[in-house]
Amino acid sequence: MINKKLARAVAATAGVGLAFAGLVGFAAPAQAADNPTTSFKIHLNVPASVAADWNIWSWGDCNGANDNVIGSSTRNIGTDAAPNNVTQDWTPNFSNDDAYGSYAEFTVPCTVTALNNVMRTTESWNGQDAAAAVVDDPATLDVDETAAAKPAIAEADKPFGGDNIFPAGESWWNVNTGKREYPLKDLVSINVHVNAKLATLQSQGWNLWAWGAGVTLPKLSATKPYKGKVDAALTGVPFVKADKFGSIATFKVARAYASEAGFLLRRPVGANGWGDGHLQTTDFHPVAGQLDYYLPMGGAEVTTSLPTFVGRYGATAAWANGKLTVTPVRPAAAQLKGFLPDSIKVTVKKGATSLSCTIANTALAPVIANAAWATPSSCQVDVAQPAHGDGAATWEVFVQGSATGVGSALIGPNKATKVVVQEAAQ
Repeated sequence: MINKKLARAVAATAGVGLAFAGLVGFAAPAQAADNPTTSFKIHLNVPASVAADWNIWSWGDCNGANDNVIGSSTRNIGTDAAPNNVTQDWTPNFSNDDAYGSYAEFTVPCTVTALNNVMRTTESWNGQDAAAAVVDDPATLDVDETAAAKPAIAEADKPFGGDNIFPAGESWWNVNTGKREYPLKDLVSINVHVNAKLATLQSQGWNLWAWGAGVTLPKLSATKPYKGKVDAALTGVPFVKADKFGSIATFKVARAYASEAGFLLRRPVGANGWGDGHLQTTDFHPVAGQLDYYLPMGGAEVTTSLPTFVGRYGATAAWANGKLTVTPVRPAAAQLKGFLPDSIKVTVKKGATSLSCTIANTALAPVIANAAWATPSSCQVDVAQPAHGDGAATWEVFVQGSATGVGSALIGPNKATKVVVQEAAQ
C-alpha cells in the first residue's frame, strides 16, 4: 500500500486525468497556520443503500487516507518536535441520504482548494480476512499483549474508474456520466392552486411564503396588483394567474431538493407579513415528481390533481334551549372525501316546515379582523320545543357542501340524520 500511495502522490504532482468532467485543474493541499480546515460535502446520485460503504481515498499534506481501518484513527499531521495529533475518519463514507442521493460530509485539517482522491468501494484495497482477538495469558507476560479482532473487509474496487478531484465546499456528481452537476441551477416550477378569485387574493395581499434550495422571493409590491395593498418591503410569491378552479402562484425550486422545499399560504399584516391578525396555513411540502398542488380555502390539506367533486356529508345533530345544532360529518373513506368545501348548507325539515343555516369560511372577509382561516364546524337553527300535549317533533337534517371552483356535492332524498325534540314538560 505504501507504493500505491507514493505512486498516487507522484501522479498528483504531475497532474492527473479527471474521472469527472467540469474541473480542468487542481491545487495541491497546502498547510496553513492556526489549525485551518477545509470542509467538503460530496453528493452522489445513488442512495446510501448503494454507496454506504464507498469511501474516499485521498492524499496530501494533511489528509492521507488509511487502509484496513474502519472509523476514526489518530494521525500526527505535524512533526515529531511539534506534534499535531488529529483524530477523525480519514476515509469518509457516503452513508448519509438526501433528496439527490447519498453524500459524504467531512473536514480536512488544512487549507486546500481541491481534494485529490480515488473513490473506492470498501475500506481496503487488497482485502482483509477476519481475525479473532487473541488474549495472551497475563501470568506469563510482563505486559498485556492482547491483539484486537479484525473484521473481514472485501477488496476495494473503483466505482468511478481512475483518480478524481473534488473542489472544496459542496458539489454534486453523477455516477453514471462521471460529470459534475449543478442541481441548484436545475429548477422546476411548483404551481400552487387556491380556489379563490384572483382579484380577491391580490386585493387582500394573499401570497405564498416558500423556502428551499433555489427558491427566491421577490417583493410583492413589484407585481402591479399588489402595489399599495401590501407593505412595500414584503416579499413572497404573488398570485398572477387564474383558471376555472381559482388562482395560481408559482415558485421555482432546485429539482434535486424539491421534496425538501415547503410553502404556506398567508394573508399578511405588517411589514414582515407575520403581524398580529395575519392568516396562514400550516406548512406543505412538495412530493417528488409532483408540480401542481390544489389548496382549499380554510383547509389544512392539498391534492396533487384537479379536484372533481365535493363529498356527500353526513351529520350529527342535537337540540337544546331552542337551538338545533348541526355538525356535518365528512366521509371517512379517502375515495369519498372529495375536495374540502368552503360552504355547507344545512337544511332541517319537519313536514312542510323547512329551516336552514349555513356554515361558511370567512378567510376572504373584506376586513381581516373579521376573517378566520378554519371553517366553523357547526351551525344552529332556531327550533321551538313542542308544547306539552303536542307530542315530540322529529326533524330531518340534510347537508350539502360546496367548494369554489369545484361545485356542490350531490344531494339525494335520504336525510343525513334526524333529531327528536321532546315536548315540553307539564
